[in-house]
Amino acid sequence: MAINFTRPVLDRLNQEIAELEAGITELQKKTRKTKLKINQLEKDCKLSSSPSSLSSKMSRITKLQAELKKISQQQLELSKEINKKKTLRAQLPSAE
Repeated sequence: MAINFTRPVLDRLNQEIAELEAGITELQKKTRKTKLKINQLEKDCKLSSSPSSLSSKMSRITKLQAELKKISQQQLELSKEINKKKTLRAQLPSAE
């Protein structure tokens, strides 16, 4: 494969990998924030005296846990995509 062809392909792959890795970083931030919210709600549940308040908090925890599962799935998909692109990049000849 000619260097004139591989350089743009490598550059594009590197850019796509960087974007995907940035996406994973953002998802990790979301995960941390969501876990902090869950922890806070769990603490609030212990202090809650009203049944309706407790029910509301438990419902919110359930929704946040579902969100965590969704975020985890997105991270897995991004990781797979990164691995595909890195494998493709490794298969291309060096354009230096």
